[in-house]
Amino acid sequence: MSARVSRSVVGIEMMAGEEADAIVAAVLQDVPDASVVPMPGLVLLDVPDRMVIHASAVSEHLGRDWDSRDLNQVVSAYRGYFSRWDDEQVVLSWDPDDQGDASHV
Repeated sequence: MSARVSRSVVGIEMMAGEEADAIVAAVLQDVPDASVVPMPGLVLLDVPDRMVIHASAVSEHLGRDWDSRDLNQVVSAYRGYFSRWDDEQVVLSWDPDDQGDASHV
């Protein structure tokens, strides 16, 4: 039996602000058809199938180093499994075994 759940969209709900803006910009770089819904105080970010947040891309958009652990400070809800969370990338997928992308430059 597979642990994979058949779904079509993963997403995160974040407190609005500089980090959320940088995360959205980094994800949109890789997934231009991501759905971004700004709300008062919140940003909803939905992506078909899987979301990979590359720490280097977030850092680039912030103009300073970004530690992926800081995602904990802005995420208030999510849909999917965090299948990888390390210094390089955070992966949100319906496949709990999804180990992310090859190196992102």
